[in-house]
Amino acid sequence: MTPGSTSSYDEIPDFGVLYDSVPLYAARRDVRFYVEEAAGVRAVLELGCGTGRVLLPLARAGCTVVGLDNSWQMLARCRAKIAAEPAAVQARITLHHHDVRSFDLGGGATYPLVIAPFRVLQQLPAVEDQLALLAAVTRHVAPGGRFIFDVFNPDFRMLTGADGVEREDTPETPLPDGRSFRRAFRIARVRWVEQVTESELIYYVSPRRGAGAERVVQAFEMRWYLRAELLHLLARSGFRVAALYGDFARGPLGDGAPEQVVCAVRAAP
Repeated sequence: MTPGSTSSYDEIPDFGVLYDSVPLYAARRDVRFYVEEAAGVRAVLELGCGTGRVLLPLARAGCTVVGLDNSWQMLARCRAKIAAEPAAVQARITLHHHDVRSFDLGGGATYPLVIAPFRVLQQLPAVEDQLALLAAVTRHVAPGGRFIFDVFNPDFRMLTGADGVEREDTPETPLPDGRSFRRAFRIARVRWVEQVTESELIYYVSPRRGAGAERVVQAFEMRWYLRAELLHLLARSGFRVAALYGDFARGPLGDGAPEQVVCAVRAAP
């Protein structure tokens, strides 16, 4: 999910196929966590639903899910995957094209659980945008309802060692249509005062394995947060933090933990 008015995902042809083929994404352990957190919940609103990586397992588990994203391409890929699901699963899913900073689903609908998986908040460098997202969430989460999201726990050794060099994170991987790709990642610049990394994902897409590859770059800014800052942002927006984990197995948040997984509760009016 890219929350701005123009999604960087839509600038790359067939990006949904590339995204769904990245082994690192398929191996993420967050899906089970979010499905467990949604157990017994009648309806879930997911911000940044993308191609349905979390949304579809939620619907298969019996949840009614409203998915929201601002990438037309990712939503199209999600709709194609939904169409292959049983009718009962399809009936539990609604998709919307919206900016997460300003969405309004209308009708006064609220949800007992709102989620923003896979670092949606880190794509909002400006404090004004962060607060706008939280205000939109507040309008859509029921009093006493939960807002659950994750961001990475900053690794300052990695950030201080950023040298702009491409480093491969995905070896040559086949695509469903017979093409293949490999992927590299680089941090072009760290803006310390703003707590932002200027990052690039570089896809080398080949028409067939071993053939000449096209180099496609997805450039984006990644905002990183410290624990105290997250607590402050949520308190300003009418939430209290019920739990804060360091991984999706609900381990403690401490030095060296890979994630900050936040379970916040909206205060009653």
